[in-house]
Amino acid sequence: MQKIWIVMVMMFVALTGCAGTAKQAEIESNSPRLLLSKEANFFVYDYMDRHYVVGSEEMSKKFAPHGHLPYTKTILGTGPQGETVVFEVAKKDPSFVERLMATYEKTPFLVESKGDDYAVFKYQGRLYVVGSKESREKFAAHGHMPYAKTVLGAGPAGETAVFEINKKDPKMVERLMTQFKG
Repeated sequence: MQKIWIVMVMMFVALTGCAGTAKQAEIESNSPRLLLSKEANFFVYDYMDRHYVVGSEEMSKKFAPHGHLPYTKTILGTGPQGETVVFEVAKKDPSFVERLMATYEKTPFLVESKGDDYAVFKYQGRLYVVGSKESREKFAAHGHMPYAKTVLGAGPAGETAVFEINKKDPKMVERLMTQFKG
């Protein structure tokens, strides 16, 4: 009888140990993923289907391994693909969260990409479609497109879509519009 009891305890320990290992692996695979950073005072993480916006390098280092911010302001559905956005709050500086929110609003986010010759960004409530690697890098950095064709309500949720025009490749805008619709 005592041997059966010992075997049952050993099996319980083995099973809970395995479950703990599986749970730990699940937690580690769901750790925050850095999407972008600007200078040393703006970091955006993707974590648990939300965007977390952190405003200092020190807090970024604390947030990355654990996915926790002590004080936050949460806004539902304002991410580029409808994600909830969680902003770090500094209790002693009310303008801190306002700065983070303004920077987030002015940041283009890549929402779709097919190779180097097609990318879609969400920026200030609009969708911007670019057709080259060079244009993609410039738009990601500055949120500016020199020549464009704007189509009101062409986005999947009724957003305005802005398509890059390349004077050296006049057919590019039609190609981008076709890819966007397809």
